[in-house]
Amino acid sequence: MKKTAIFFLLLLIFLAGCSAPAPEPETTEAAVTLPATEPTTVPELPEPTETEPETTEPPPVPVVILTEEEQTMLLKIGMAERGQSNCTECIALVMRTVLNRVNAGRFGSSVRSVLFAQDQFTPVMDGSYDSAEPNDLCREALDMVIYGWDESQGALYYEWCEGESWHSKNLHLLFQHCDTRFYD
Repeated sequence: MKKTAIFFLLLLIFLAGCSAPAPEPETTEAAVTLPATEPTTVPELPEPTETEPETTEPPPVPVVILTEEEQTMLLKIGMAERGQSNCTECIALVMRTVLNRVNAGRFGSSVRSVLFAQDQFTPVMDGSYDSAEPNDLCREALDMVIYGWDESQGALYYEWCEGESWHSKNLHLLFQHCDTRFYD
């Protein structure tokens, strides 16, 4: 019986503890009140519209591949020969004539060998090639040539003079552009 009495006593203590109100927790901090905020609005996005895809053309591809040295040589001969003419096509035709000679194979196999062949280009012989400072027209002409412009008709010679000359008596005239005649 002693065991039963102890059990009931413990049960009563347990039940008394459960029914008692829980003590309020002590707080040392003040309550924080957040300010009221207005609801935020999300900006409206424009409706998607159908647009055609952008078509960008690829950059041009060089047709004539030249080293920097060869480009410089063509710029200088273009300036020395026709740079003062204010005609980009005349300058480009001079450059094309040099390249036509390289391609022909009988004048030399490089821009350098063609330009510096004995008694072939007056500016090389008189030194004006060495002091030539290419202008913007020369650069435009070189770009034309590099990107495939060729209206030279295969010319291997040119001259700018009036009247009869050794060229006009001994070579076949292909065409004249401005004051420059081109021969094959």
